[in-house]
Amino acid sequence: MVILMYNRSKIVFLLAFIILCSLSLFSQSPHGKSMIIDCASCHSPENWSYKAKTASFDHGKDAGYPLYGQHADLECRSCHTSLEFKTTQTSCIYCHTDIHQKTVGIDCARCHSAQSWFVDNITLLHELTSFPLTGVHAILHCDVCHRSESLLRFSSTGVECIDCHRQDYLNAKVPDHVAQQYSLSCATCHSLTGNGWNEGTILHSFFPLEGGHNLSDCIKCHTSGNYSGLNPQCISCHQSDFTAAKDPDHSQFSTQCNNCHSLIPGWRPASFKSHDTSFPIYSGNHKGEWNQCTDCHLTANNYASFSCTDCHEHNNSGNLAKEHDEVGGYAFDGRACYECHPRGD
Repeated sequence: MVILMYNRSKIVFLLAFIILCSLSLFSQSPHGKSMIIDCASCHSPENWSYKAKTASFDHGKDAGYPLYGQHADLECRSCHTSLEFKTTQTSCIYCHTDIHQKTVGIDCARCHSAQSWFVDNITLLHELTSFPLTGVHAILHCDVCHRSESLLRFSSTGVECIDCHRQDYLNAKVPDHVAQQYSLSCATCHSLTGNGWNEGTILHSFFPLEGGHNLSDCIKCHTSGNYSGLNPQCISCHQSDFTAAKDPDHSQFSTQCNNCHSLIPGWRPASFKSHDTSFPIYSGNHKGEWNQCTDCHLTANNYASFSCTDCHEHNNSGNLAKEHDEVGGYAFDGRACYECHPRGD
């Protein structure tokens, strides 16, 4: 019994000794109490230097911060200035000086990667801001808009056209932007897709320059040199064309040219679609059954006069007469036809 108690006491003593040694070992670790891993994960028995090739320590898995790109080749102490590794922060700004002086935030990874400091997607990054880079703005160097003493401070320069182009606005004389009180928003008239202010970049959405209006010389319409207040009505520019038109004589027509004409140069083809509101000729039974206005309007330049019987060559006998036997006041006359067949059916 005495021997058994002696052996048990010896075992307890040995266990206590091992535990104390272990605690002593961990307490001596220069990496702090929070880093409890086997020393052999990083160090060899020969010395305490870190053996990267043989180490089983995975910085991404074991420390939660993968090392890739430029970070993969750094000495540990480049980031871990203290051997107590848990004190090292993972934010970029902890190691890297903010050369942009807080003008683009402190998260370097928004623009840069661990591969290099070179930024090759500035246009894409700008889409996340209040001023996406489109057209000519996409090919400009940063310092054209972001002017600073170091070319690295990207303070906001304003997102309105006039913030950068006020001098262009003041210098513009043909036309004089100031005198005619043009909008300070350049995009009202100028497109971002051209290389200059005039190279096919003038926007005219308030009066589309299409077809016959697609003129490169503004003076063709703005004859007085005043680029504001021009009457958009057709007749204001085309009065002489309207007056000279004799086939047919336009004096009986509306002065709204687009009632009959498209923007195709030369005034042809012309179509009077509104004719269908009084008598269908572009739809119904008469669609495609005529070539000229004079096919029905036989009296020259009198479009109030028309003839049905010239095309419908019937006489007052035979089947036509039988069809109208029960029609009171029937007369074989164009006007009479229209009274009963106002839609041409």
